Amino acid sequence: ERAAGPVGPTPEAVQAVRRVLAEGGAPEALAPQAAALLGEGAEDALRADPWRLLRVGGVRPEQADGFARALLGAACGPDDERRGRAVTVWLLEQAALAGHTALELPLLTAALAERGVPDPDAAVQSALAEGEALAFQDALEEPGARPGGAPGGSGTAAGADGPGGAEAAEEDEERPVRVLIGLERFALAEESLADGLARLVNSTPKQDGSAADWERAADAARGAAADLVRAVAGHGLVLHTGGEASLAEPAAL
Repeated sequence: ERAAGPVGPTPEAVQAVRRVLAEGGAPEALAPQAAALLGEGAEDALRADPWRLLRVGGVRPEQADGFARALLGAACGPDDERRGRAVTVWLLEQAALAGHTALELPLLTAALAERGVPDPDAAVQSALAEGEALAFQDALEEPGARPGGAPGGSGTAAGADGPGGAEAAEEDEERPVRVLIGLERFALAEESLADGLARLVNSTPKQDGSAADWERAADAARGAAADLVRAVAGHGLVLHTGGEASLAEPAAL
């Protein structure tokens, strides 16, 4: 028996969204997508927060502003908290489409200011408070800094009781960080991928044979295949690329 797929919005729900879009001067063709994205009660959600229309692909802030003005009238303004939150999420969505799953806080607030958000910091905080976005701290490596400190100071706890531990802890507490803001689904996926790749890169390769054996195998392979043999011998993770001609190199390995 075939498993049931996801259930789309009902015709009644789509029609209700179509009505509110028409009232706000927005294209009625957006109704199916808006109803699917906003779920049950999409009509009420749009009336309560017209800037939710920005969640629909292809809608721009100025279009959502026009929709909000038509529905809210005099109650609509650029300093509306709902607008700041929606534009924050929209900017993060656009960044993700361009390959950036998170934005540095100064870049995000500058982009919000360009979009006419009077208080960009408050807009970001509102998005964070509502769970629309997540904030991350990424420790920065300073030139000449000693290696080994973990982000967020977690590397100092074990040595805090030893000689110089207090000084080391204080140094890590003062370590500069950059604040990144991202949408939850992208930020957590990227963080998980980065952690997995880091474990692979730092893992110890399985030693099948001595270093001399690997070197003899590389000498016998020659060319690009030899480079691949040496790379595998010395690293836990190797990315091998190339066209059809490169298929012989893994075979040689």
